[in-house]
Amino acid sequence: MLKMATVMVIEDNKDIADLYRNIFVQHEVRIFNDVPEALAFLQKVRPDLVITDFYLPSGTGKDIASYMRSQSNLRDVPILGVSVDDLQKQDAQRMGMNEFLSKPLDINEVLSVSQLLISTPRAPKRIGQSALTPGMMQALKEYTVAYRQLYSRAPDAVAHGTEVLVAGQPCDEAWLRAETARLKSLSQGGGPKNYLMRLIDKLRRI
Repeated sequence: MLKMATVMVIEDNKDIADLYRNIFVQHEVRIFNDVPEALAFLQKVRPDLVITDFYLPSGTGKDIASYMRSQSNLRDVPILGVSVDDLQKQDAQRMGMNEFLSKPLDINEVLSVSQLLISTPRAPKRIGQSALTPGMMQALKEYTVAYRQLYSRAPDAVAHGTEVLVAGQPCDEAWLRAETARLKSLSQGGGPKNYLMRLIDKLRRI
């Protein structure tokens, strides 16, 4: 039988929040409807599972995940991300969430996934669940944005453990920031020189 656990839910829709209460009737459920209150709670309590919506009044579920993965005492707490937007799944994993479910929710799926996360002594690490410093995480985010703006697709970059891998190769914060600056310089302007630089850069990456 599953032991009683503390399930933290960040959800601003009252009906969905009540649904979680009914799903986890055998556990202690703590409901928060916005990011600031949730972060204040996490500074005092280490829950057994965090379930967070993505779109919240003053932030996102990614803010919750980013904070938790930057704290040594919260780094291995499992996080279940929930959103009506399926496209958030990749970002959820990159930010350190263990699982992702789409709305509308299937109650049985929520319960089975949550029980697995709670009962696992140490939640299995996914891409993005790491011990990256806030500076490294910000550098990776800015690099991803710059790369996507230039090439209209996400880079082959993942957070793994305590490092970032780009095309399978480890890189540090200095490299990420330098590469971000280079990518931004290629995306600025529209003259022949800029076009040629972008073409050369594209060929270099094939």
